[in-house]
Amino acid sequence: MKPTARVLNRIYRTIVRIILGLNYDFCVWKEEPLPEGPKIFCSNHFSSSDVHFVTTLTHDNLHMVIGRAYDIPIVRSFLSWTEQIRALTPEEKKQVVPLAVSYLAQGDSVYIFPEGKLNTQGTLGRFHFGVARMYLSNPVPVIPIGLVAPRRRVRYKFSFAAGRDMTVVSKNYYANIGREMEFPQALEMAKTDKTKAEQMICAALEAEVTRLVDDIKNTKFWS
Repeated sequence: MKPTARVLNRIYRTIVRIILGLNYDFCVWKEEPLPEGPKIFCSNHFSSSDVHFVTTLTHDNLHMVIGRAYDIPIVRSFLSWTEQIRALTPEEKKQVVPLAVSYLAQGDSVYIFPEGKLNTQGTLGRFHFGVARMYLSNPVPVIPIGLVAPRRRVRYKFSFAAGRDMTVVSKNYYANIGREMEFPQALEMAKTDKTKAEQMICAALEAEVTRLVDDIKNTKFWS
C-alpha cells in the first residue's frame, strides 16, 4: 500500500473507532489471535454500515472489495485514494481477483463479502467464487467473520449523497472473528478440477460464517 493510502486508511479507521466508541455498543469476539502477514477476511453482509465498521477489526493494510459505493461521487475519490478494490461494473468485477492477489503478494490483506449483496440476517446468500479464487491463486489464511445487529437497529435511510435508500445500523453492532482457515485439500483438487475446489472452499466458508453468526445470536448476545 502506498504511503498516502496507508495514512488515509489509518485516519479513517481512527474516526470510525471514535464513532463506534461514542455511539455504539460494539462488541468483537475472537476465537484466536489473528495470524501475522497477509490474510483474506470474509464475512456476511447485511448493511451498508458493514464496510465502515469492519475496517476496525484489523490493523493490517486493508483493501476491501466494494461495489455500489463507487457510484457515489463524494465517496468514489476517497475509495480510490485508499486503494480499495472497485467492483462496480462487469469489467471491473473481472479484475477483482487479480488485483486482490497482487495486494496479497505485497503483504497486504483483503476483505471481501462473498455474498455480493446484502442479506436480511435470516440465511446467508450463496457465496460467489471470488474468495476461493483468491485463495487458490495465493494461499494465505482466510479469516471468517460473522456480523450481527439487532433487527430493530437495522433501518433504511435515504442518502442524499448516494441518491438512494441505504441499509444502516444504529446503536448495536457485533462481530465474531473465527479461527483462520486453510484448504490444502482444495489446493490439491484444483490441479484437476478447479471448479470443484472452489465449491469446496465456498461451502466451508459459508458454513463457518453461519456458525459464527449463530454463535452471536445464541450464546453471546441474543441469549
